Amino acid sequence: MKTSSGFRIELTCRYEEWWRYNVEMMCAAFDAADERIGFAAVRSQIAEAGAELRERPAGVDVPTRLSLESGACDHALLYLYVIPHTLPRDNRIGAAAPFDLTLRIALDGRALRTERIRVNQWGGTSLRLELAEGMKNQK
Repeated sequence: MKTSSGFRIELTCRYEEWWRYNVEMMCAAFDAADERIGFAAVRSQIAEAGAELRERPAGVDVPTRLSLESGACDHALLYLYVIPHTLPRDNRIGAAAPFDLTLRIALDGRALRTERIRVNQWGGTSLRLELAEGMKNQK
């Protein structure tokens, strides 16, 4: 496989209470010999874990879109962690339905994959995804 100019990864969320979550997204880029040749990361930290805020913090920008680029590579590994710092107000698990994130992956400027990710309001989510030119779209 030839080296590409890289992957562009974009995470979006429109959930009204998205402010209750911190996000870590990291991408390790590799050459054809499977040697790591790059690393990129983006973070959205609204509050410390366990903060249990009563409401969205005033004056804090809560990004609804996070993106990063892997840099030129043959393939990459994406790690995504969505971690609640404030749990749902209603302590009944059934009252806090999962919400959706959208993950879009492009390679050399063309869409490669779009995936909907369900997030548990109590536990957040974690994801490890292998990125390669031939990966399948899982909408």
